[in-house]
Amino acid sequence: MTKGQNGVASGAIQVATTAQVAAVAQGFQAFVSAQHPLLADESADLPLQLVITEANRVIAGVLGRVFWQGLEIEVLWVDEAYRQRGLGRRLLQQAEDHARAQGARVAYLRTAQAAAFYERCGYRHCGYLPRPLGTGLHSFHKELG
Repeated sequence: MTKGQNGVASGAIQVATTAQVAAVAQGFQAFVSAQHPLLADESADLPLQLVITEANRVIAGVLGRVFWQGLEIEVLWVDEAYRQRGLGRRLLQQAEDHARAQGARVAYLRTAQAAAFYERCGYRHCGYLPRPLGTGLHSFHKELG
Protein backbone atom coordinates (compact mmCIF):
# COMPACT_ATOMS: atom_id res chain seq x y z
CA MET A 1 0.00 0.00 0.00
CA THR A 2 1.30 3.44 -0.84
CA LYS A 3 0.34 6.88 0.26
CA GLY A 4 -1.45 8.90 -2.38
CA GLN A 5 -2.30 12.56 -2.43
CA ASN A 6 -2.72 14.25 0.95
CA GLY A 7 -1.15 11.22 2.68
CA VAL A 8 -4.20 8.99 2.15
CA ALA A 9 -3.47 5.27 1.64
CA SER A 10 -4.14 4.15 -1.91
CA GLY A 11 -4.61 0.35 -1.58
CA ALA A 12 -7.22 -1.36 -3.74
CA ILE A 13 -10.64 -2.11 -2.25
CA GLN A 14 -11.81 -5.65 -2.97
CA VAL A 15 -14.30 -8.25 -1.75
CA ALA A 16 -12.73 -9.94 1.28
CA THR A 17 -11.70 -13.57 1.35
CA THR A 18 -12.50 -15.74 4.37
CA ALA A 19 -8.95 -15.24 5.66
CA GLN A 20 -9.23 -11.47 5.19
CA VAL A 21 -12.54 -11.40 7.09
CA ALA A 22 -10.79 -13.22 9.96
CA ALA A 23 -7.96 -10.67 9.84
CA VAL A 24 -10.43 -7.76 10.10
CA ALA A 25 -12.23 -9.44 13.01
CA GLN A 26 -8.93 -10.09 14.81
CA GLY A 27 -7.76 -6.53 14.23
CA PHE A 28 -11.03 -5.14 15.55
CA GLN A 29 -10.93 -7.42 18.60
CA ALA A 30 -7.37 -6.31 19.39
CA PHE A 31 -8.44 -2.67 19.13
CA VAL A 32 -11.49 -3.18 21.38
CA SER A 33 -9.43 -5.12 23.94
CA ALA A 34 -6.84 -2.35 24.08
CA GLN A 35 -9.46 0.40 24.41
CA HIS A 36 -11.84 -1.45 26.76
CA PRO A 37 -9.96 -4.20 28.63
CA LEU A 38 -13.02 -5.17 30.71
CA LEU A 39 -15.03 -6.21 27.66
CA ALA A 40 -14.91 -9.92 26.99
CA ASP A 41 -13.39 -11.33 23.84
CA GLU A 42 -16.09 -11.78 21.17
CA SER A 43 -15.03 -15.41 20.83
CA ALA A 44 -16.54 -15.83 24.31
CA ASP A 45 -20.02 -15.00 22.95
CA LEU A 46 -22.55 -17.62 24.01
CA PRO A 47 -24.97 -18.64 21.25
CA LEU A 48 -28.66 -18.78 22.05
CA GLN A 49 -30.60 -21.22 19.87
CA LEU A 50 -34.04 -22.35 21.05
CA VAL A 51 -36.80 -24.03 19.04
CA ILE A 52 -40.31 -25.35 19.52
CA THR A 53 -41.19 -28.48 17.56
CA GLU A 54 -44.36 -30.34 16.79
CA ALA A 55 -44.25 -33.80 15.22
CA ASN A 56 -40.47 -33.37 14.68
CA ARG A 57 -41.04 -30.16 12.69
CA VAL A 58 -39.67 -26.80 13.82
CA ILE A 59 -42.61 -24.41 14.20
CA ALA A 60 -40.87 -21.57 16.05
CA GLY A 61 -37.44 -20.49 17.15
CA VAL A 62 -35.25 -17.77 18.55
CA LEU A 63 -31.60 -17.19 17.65
CA GLY A 64 -29.25 -14.80 19.33
CA ARG A 65 -26.19 -14.49 21.50
CA VAL A 66 -25.22 -13.45 24.98
CA PHE A 67 -22.17 -11.20 25.31
CA TRP A 68 -20.90 -8.19 27.26
CA GLN A 69 -23.72 -8.63 29.80
CA GLY A 70 -26.30 -8.35 27.04
CA LEU A 71 -28.64 -10.51 24.99
CA GLU A 72 -28.91 -9.78 21.29
CA ILE A 73 -32.00 -11.33 19.71
CA GLU A 74 -31.13 -11.83 16.06
CA VAL A 75 -34.18 -13.85 14.93
CA LEU A 76 -37.53 -14.67 16.50
CA TRP A 77 -39.77 -16.62 14.14
CA VAL A 78 -43.09 -18.43 14.47
CA ASP A 79 -44.65 -20.36 11.59
CA GLU A 80 -47.73 -18.49 10.37
CA ALA A 81 -50.01 -21.44 11.16
CA TYR A 82 -48.96 -21.26 14.83
CA ARG A 83 -49.09 -17.51 15.46
CA GLN A 84 -51.32 -15.90 18.10
CA ARG A 85 -50.79 -18.89 20.44
CA GLY A 86 -48.16 -17.39 22.72
CA LEU A 87 -45.20 -19.27 21.23
CA GLY A 88 -43.21 -16.13 20.46
CA ARG A 89 -43.75 -14.79 23.97
CA ARG A 90 -42.69 -18.15 25.48
CA LEU A 91 -39.53 -18.25 23.39
CA LEU A 92 -38.67 -14.66 24.23
CA GLN A 93 -39.18 -15.29 27.96
CA GLN A 94 -37.02 -18.43 27.84
CA ALA A 95 -34.30 -16.54 25.96
CA GLU A 96 -34.35 -13.75 28.54
CA ASP A 97 -34.22 -16.25 31.43
CA HIS A 98 -31.29 -18.06 29.81
CA ALA A 99 -29.46 -14.77 29.24
CA ARG A 100 -30.01 -13.65 32.84
CA ALA A 101 -28.48 -16.91 34.04
CA GLN A 102 -25.44 -16.07 31.88
CA GLY A 103 -25.13 -12.60 33.45
CA ALA A 104 -27.03 -10.52 30.88
CA ARG A 105 -28.56 -7.31 32.19
CA VAL A 106 -30.12 -5.97 28.99
CA ALA A 107 -31.70 -7.41 25.84
CA TYR A 108 -31.89 -5.70 22.50
CA LEU A 109 -33.14 -6.43 19.00
CA ARG A 110 -34.21 -4.99 15.68
CA THR A 111 -37.45 -5.73 13.83
CA ALA A 112 -39.27 -4.56 10.72
CA GLN A 113 -42.68 -6.12 11.46
CA ALA A 114 -43.21 -6.90 15.14
CA ALA A 115 -42.85 -3.58 16.99
CA ALA A 116 -46.19 -3.90 18.79
CA PHE A 117 -45.37 -7.46 19.91
CA TYR A 118 -42.09 -6.42 21.52
CA GLU A 119 -43.72 -3.44 23.23
CA ARG A 120 -46.31 -5.82 24.73
CA CYS A 121 -43.40 -7.95 25.98
CA GLY A 122 -41.90 -5.00 27.86
CA TYR A 123 -39.35 -3.79 25.32
CA ARG A 124 -38.77 -0.06 24.87
CA HIS A 125 -38.44 1.52 21.45
CA CYS A 126 -35.02 3.16 21.13
CA GLY A 127 -34.58 3.88 17.44
CA TYR A 128 -35.98 3.79 13.94
CA LEU A 129 -34.20 3.46 10.61
CA PRO A 130 -36.36 4.26 7.55
CA ARG A 131 -36.06 1.67 4.82
CA PRO A 132 -37.21 1.47 1.21
CA LEU A 133 -40.58 0.14 0.07
CA GLY A 134 -42.47 1.53 3.03
CA THR A 135 -40.82 -0.56 5.73
CA GLY A 136 -38.67 0.54 8.62
CA LEU A 137 -36.29 -1.06 11.07
CA HIS A 138 -37.20 -0.54 14.74
CA SER A 139 -34.69 -1.01 17.57
CA PHE A 140 -35.80 -2.13 21.03
CA HIS A 141 -34.19 -2.82 24.39
CA LYS A 142 -35.31 -4.23 27.72
CA GLU A 143 -33.62 -4.18 31.11
CA LEU A 144 -33.32 -7.73 32.39
CA GLY A 145 -32.47 -6.63 35.94
